[in-house]
Formats: sequence, C-alpha cells, structure tokens
Amino acid sequence: MKHRIMNILKYFCSLITMFAFSIFAEAAPAKTNELAFVYIHGFGGIKKKPQFCENMRDFLTETKAHARVENYPWDSVKVEILKAGSNWRDSEKLADKEASPFAASVIDKYEKTQTPYVLVGFSVGSRVVLRALEARSGKLNSLQGVYFLGSAMTKDTTLSKNILPSGMKITNYHSPLRDKVHKTAFYFMSDLPAGGEVGYDDTNIFENLAVSCTHAHKGFGIHIDYSQLAVPIGYIELFKRGTIIPGKLKFNTGNIVGEGGVWWNKVTKVTAPVDGKLSEVIIEQNNMRAEYFRALKTNKDGSRTRIARGNNIHAILTYLGITP
Repeated sequence: MKHRIMNILKYFCSLITMFAFSIFAEAAPAKTNELAFVYIHGFGGIKKKPQFCENMRDFLTETKAHARVENYPWDSVKVEILKAGSNWRDSEKLADKEASPFAASVIDKYEKTQTPYVLVGFSVGSRVVLRALEARSGKLNSLQGVYFLGSAMTKDTTLSKNILPSGMKITNYHSPLRDKVHKTAFYFMSDLPAGGEVGYDDTNIFENLAVSCTHAHKGFGIHIDYSQLAVPIGYIELFKRGTIIPGKLKFNTGNIVGEGGVWWNKVTKVTAPVDGKLSEVIIEQNNMRAEYFRALKTNKDGSRTRIARGNNIHAILTYLGITP
C-alpha cells in the first residue's frame, strides 16, 4: 500500500513538473532571425488593415523574403478641420501615453528574443515611436532601422538622448509639396512646420529625404500616399541584411533629368564610384509606378544625370558596386 502511494505521488509530481515547464516554454518565445517590419499608424482611430502593411506584405510575398510585417493598432484621434488645434493636442497626449505599451509589446519583446526589427511610424504614430525610443535605457541590439512617414511633430523635435545603434539615423520621408494635411491642419497647432513637411533640423539624428506623397489617398487614380514607400523600405532593409532580390536594369541613356519634386520620391542615397570618383547617388521612386526606380548623380552645375534605372533597387545598387 505504501509503495503504491509513493508511485502515485511521483506520478503527480511529474505532471506538475511537465505543466510548469510548458508554461515557461510558452512565456519565453524562441529566438528568430526573421526580420519584422512593425508599422504604427497615425490619426483616425484604430486601423486594422493599413495600406502600408498590405503593400509590404505583397512585396515580401512576391519576393519570398524571410520577413514579415506587423500592424500595431492603437486608438488615435480623428482630426476634424474645425477642431484641428485641440485634435492635435489630444493626439499628442495619446501618443505619449501609448509609447509605454508600444515599447513593452514591441521593442522590449524583440530585444529580449534577439529578433531583428524595423520601426515605421506614420504621422502621429512617429511620435509614439520617438517617445518609446527615448524611454529605453539599454542598448537596441536588434533594431535594424527606423522610418518616419509624414511625421506629425514640429521640425525642431529630436531624440532627448541618442540611443540608436552606431551609425543609424531615423529616415524621415517628408513631403514639402503634396502633404496638404501638414500644410493646413498642422498650423492650427503650431507656428513651426512639421518635420513631415520640411524635414527635421537635427540632421545628426534624422536623414531627411523629400518625397511627393499625400497624407491620405484621395482616389486620384494614382496611388501617391506614403503607403507606397513600403516597397523601397522593404528593398533597403533586405539589402542591409544581405538578402538580394534578383532583377535586371532597364536600358539607360544617361540623360539629364529634371528636379522631379512632383512625381518622384527620394528613397535613399549612397556613395558610389561614378566616372572614376566617389559621388553621392540618389535613388528615387516614381510616384505613378511604385516599383520603378532611378539612380541620379548631381553634377557641378546642379543638373542631374540618370545613371541607372529599373524595377529593382537591388539591381541598381549592384550595378553601382554597392555591397550589403
């Protein structure tokens, strides 16, 4: 009888041990090297299916990249023109409040699991990202990149402390011509323009690149809002990790081109050998065709020469002699 009781006790002890182990295993997610693009939307309440995420998902699926995109939904404020001033201030408060849960559920999680991740903040969502970064005390070893799209903060805004990984800047895509929200509603809130319109002053923290995007898609028949920047962001971050998407260039005549401020988005710039010397090369995305790109060199007289073009940024970078 005593022997039987001992066996029963051992059986229950083993069950308890197995149960405790299973709980621990679920609480500690495994490390993964799959790149995560995390998007946080702007005004208008909770967005369950932002177009940026749909565009990025299509790109990653088409290219069969070892990466995924995640939407971070949060209850932001809907802006009404007649109440724009109070709406902006309310949205700032909500964004500051959202920074802590965003940091805990995204940044802390990926740093703990050593998962590579990219943060993309649209409009007031960029404020959530900035405040979450400022709240961090440790190193960001897994952060691969930060992108602001039409950022809704005054141009003098910056990080109170620079905790970005060495050599990293926040890529700020700002729209000086087409972002009518920043040109109208933002001025109800501040005398200073938005960094998403004119760029940020602190170029030690921000890499300002001018684009020609609207704050929201207005149904013109041409998709020219910030969501189309998912494609170049995907190309850029995959390239940095050594993932090259096969592609070919289109025939190029090397002709002089215009400024392109209306129909082109400056998506990245690199230093590459051109005509026997190192030069700064700007890669631009066409606003009518999101998957068409060109590489430009600025000449001494200010004119710009197209040195490559095609439907694949990786093909252009490879042609320029750029390596991951």
